Amino acid sequence: MANRSYLYSLSNQPKSYSDRPETISGLSEWPYSIPFTYRVLMSGNPNLCASLVSDGFEDDLPDDKTQLYAISSDFEVGFERLKKFVEVLRVISKDITDLPDSMLNETLEFLQEHKDRHLLLETIELDCMDGSEESVLRGYVESEIIACREAGAAIDALPEDPKVSADIVKSAAENNSESALSPFYGLQFNDKFDNVESEPPVGLYWSDILYYDLESKKEFEESLE
Repeated sequence: MANRSYLYSLSNQPKSYSDRPETISGLSEWPYSIPFTYRVLMSGNPNLCASLVSDGFEDDLPDDKTQLYAISSDFEVGFERLKKFVEVLRVISKDITDLPDSMLNETLEFLQEHKDRHLLLETIELDCMDGSEESVLRGYVESEIIACREAGAAIDALPEDPKVSADIVKSAAENNSESALSPFYGLQFNDKFDNVESEPPVGLYWSDILYYDLESKKEFEESLE
């Protein structure tokens, strides 16, 4: 199985592995990458939090567990930014055969139906591809937090007119720069927009059935009985 990033909506910001939310739902998972839409969604005040995927590695000693981290953010702020980006995509997608308007509608409908107070981005599988020390893993997550904030700033820098923004985003995707628009660089606005080799992919696959079916507070407590 490919190493993946995982996105969830949930009711809390986990302080520990056992700090389970009252409600939690899967939103999406992606092989070998963190899609641009994940970063936009996670741009609402992203902060370091505890991973709910695992409380350490299998070979850790019981009293010396490796602290694993994830990212928590505010759902509403990121969702509003994603809505703005989707309107820009509606303009751009007119030239993309595999990106019908219905896909963009389904994105917004799915996220609205699975809305909660917070979002959780789990990147531990990707991070472990390059390291296993606790400080190194924390550094990877902290770097991703910066990337999420920058994605949000890029959306905020766009004009409100989707048609004007579409031209700006397409140009920024093709020309690397040091400006606030740099997070758009590398996006593919063609039929490879979500190709596994695209870096970053746009990210328009959504499902509440993920490899890690994270437990709510009630489910977690029942599993300990």
